[in-house]
Amino acid sequence: MLSRRLARRIALQVLFTNEFLREEVDSVAHRVAESLEEKMSPFSRELIDKTSENEEPLNDLIRKHLRNWDYQRVAVLDRVLIRMALCEIVHFPDIPVEVTINEALEISKDFSNLKSRRFVNGILDSIYKELKSQNRLNKNAMSMAINKKKKSQ
Repeated sequence: MLSRRLARRIALQVLFTNEFLREEVDSVAHRVAESLEEKMSPFSRELIDKTSENEEPLNDLIRKHLRNWDYQRVAVLDRVLIRMALCEIVHFPDIPVEVTINEALEISKDFSNLKSRRFVNGILDSIYKELKSQNRLNKNAMSMAINKKKKSQ
């Protein structure tokens, strides 16, 4: 079974590739998994599907939080990584927000540079704060308990 980090990395690669090809996501996912010689985990598949299905609302959230930036000028990798992390924040109630943001930043270390990591962190943090203040986060009790425990440590 793939670790969630590896599953996220595979999902990022599929979504990034699909950003350019705009083919059926299933076809892209199959080719990427095959080229990486990895099986597609259920978590990767769900993350890919939900991110693809919710692309426009996620992009709208990103656009809303860009300050002095045009959406099209944001690096494609950063856009895809932010979109994927936002999808996880909004549509995966069992995963704590802090875990999602931390994972996005760890993955960006391998694929991007320090400026991009700071940018990704800033956008995700800004959106998270807005969603939290509007009570729009649907996190389950286990996720909330993990968050509370981490804050008390």
